[in-house]
Amino acid sequence: MGWLEMGLMVSVVFTLYAFQQMKITLKDRGLPVEPFSGWLKDYNTFKKLAADEMDPPTKAKYQGILNSLYLALAGGAVLIFLLFKQYRGG
Repeated sequence: MGWLEMGLMVSVVFTLYAFQQMKITLKDRGLPVEPFSGWLKDYNTFKKLAADEMDPPTKAKYQGILNSLYLALAGGAVLIFLLFKQYRGG
């Protein structure tokens, strides 16, 4: 296993962690959450919750969770591209 594969696994772990944090936050707020499905629905609900939040420290915390999700997804996409390029011989 090379560095690209390991980086991809780390990206997946960080993505799952961000989704876990979103689900925990939504559940603490009393919103319905399904444990192993509904990721896109939970993402949209969390994004709306972050946008509607009035407390600046809480809003910053929510935005940090969203930013970590975006960064992990972008990193995973770049690593997948690099893996395809490497294995195609390019």
